[in-house]
Amino acid sequence: MKIRSNATSLNALRHSADNLKEVKSSIEKLSSGTRINRGADGPASLIASERMRGQIAGMRQAHSNNESAIAMFQTAEGALSEFSNILLTLKQLSVHAANDAVNDQDMLAADQQEVDNLISTLDRIVETARFNNKSLLDGSLGANGAATGDNLRFVSAETWTKDSPIEGYEVDILQVATQPFKKGNVPLTLNNIGEGVTILLSEGGRNVEIDTRMGKEKENIEEILANHKQDPSRFPAAQSSIDIRGIVMESIKEGIVESGLALEAFETPDKTFYIRHKEFGADASFSVSSNLPGFLTKQANVAEISEEGLDVAGRIGGATANGKGQYLTAIKGAAPSRGITIQYDRTIGLKEVPVKNEQGDVIGTEFVEESQEEIVGSPNSPRLEGYVHLSQQTKNVNLGPIPGMESGFSFRSIRTNNLGLGVENESGFRSLFDIDLTTKQGANDAGRIIEKVIDEISAYRASIGAFQKNVVESNLNSLKIANENLTQGESTIRDTDMAGEMSKLTGNQILLSASQSMQAQANQLPQNVLSLLQK
Repeated sequence: MKIRSNATSLNALRHSADNLKEVKSSIEKLSSGTRINRGADGPASLIASERMRGQIAGMRQAHSNNESAIAMFQTAEGALSEFSNILLTLKQLSVHAANDAVNDQDMLAADQQEVDNLISTLDRIVETARFNNKSLLDGSLGANGAATGDNLRFVSAETWTKDSPIEGYEVDILQVATQPFKKGNVPLTLNNIGEGVTILLSEGGRNVEIDTRMGKEKENIEEILANHKQDPSRFPAAQSSIDIRGIVMESIKEGIVESGLALEAFETPDKTFYIRHKEFGADASFSVSSNLPGFLTKQANVAEISEEGLDVAGRIGGATANGKGQYLTAIKGAAPSRGITIQYDRTIGLKEVPVKNEQGDVIGTEFVEESQEEIVGSPNSPRLEGYVHLSQQTKNVNLGPIPGMESGFSFRSIRTNNLGLGVENESGFRSLFDIDLTTKQGANDAGRIIEKVIDEISAYRASIGAFQKNVVESNLNSLKIANENLTQGESTIRDTDMAGEMSKLTGNQILLSASQSMQAQANQLPQNVLSLLQK
């Protein structure tokens, strides 16, 4: 028997310490609610859990960011809704001012005063539409551009388009956009009008038939023919032919307007008829037939398709650009100018050139269509049309916890001097800011500009709504689902199973109590040596 070393007591002490450690561990897990409280509790589980915690924290903040972005878009939408209501009032005023049979100057002045007040209100809405001290509708959060050069207009840029250099992006137009057209070869005169002329125009699924062999047109033409036949000196052939062409042209124009065809009709300087589509480019077309060969078609009563229009072609900032009508968009790869859209509204017209005889003497003039090379240059004689300057101020909406998970939306400027641009009119109005209802023509031109602005604002509101719904709100729902799944996964790794841990604690407490009792018994063993010494 030994008294210097009590191995039995040490063994009991070791087991007591182990059981106490397990009891402390269970108490810590139950009190904290987490199974992993330190790296020693599970190194691999700690790494996975901390990563997930970082993702969850990022997702929760991204969730908050997305909700703030939705509030921002709703603020812009609220301002644009009132903007649209005012535009409808402006449309009503323009229609009222066009009723010149009833209106007098005082009434027109009152209408114009309302227009001025409403336009001032529109610009005030632009100034007051703010979120977190940032203006939403003045263009300060978008891509702002300007074009320098004749017939050039900056239209838009994408959110990823880069700022232009100081001198701007070069604009090199290689082909002018043209409209589909149909031109006659034979002038309409009293010699070939016969009993009258019929014309059938078809465009965009709509048709119109003009027939001067009946109705008021027939009566007017017959009267002109009768007057000339009765007294040619008083009613000369040249003037009679002019009058006949005027009647037929007016009938064509009225038929186009009444049927809603996107066509225009003119009489050329060589006295032939010319019909063209209002739209530019290769996508538009129409057909025409006539009972008079050479008047608009080669053969009588055979429909012919219009001559194909051309899309504008060129380069922006050295990048290849895609043309659609008069609009040119840079599309080449990683070029910094990609995404810029401009309008080149130069048209091909007629020029008057002298006609000379064999001796070189000028004996008259004729009208000849301009060539593409005369307008935009040629490979041997290139011509630069201008420059586009771009300041990219688009801000990105954060969509997720990972850097780079973002999407930009460009808030355009809707100041009244930036709306309704490019509308051809006889009043010289350049934008909504310029409209004046004090004349019949001004009211009609203002109506066309207001209609375009209504379309512009409607399309802009739709783009805001689409971005909010399909990008931000959809992403917000995705973040909610991802947050739920990640939280569940992190809980599986780190959180304490309370029921299991309570069972484990109960067992460890029993073992601790037993080990402590056995340690007391082991500590009593050396006492047995004293009984030997006492004897």
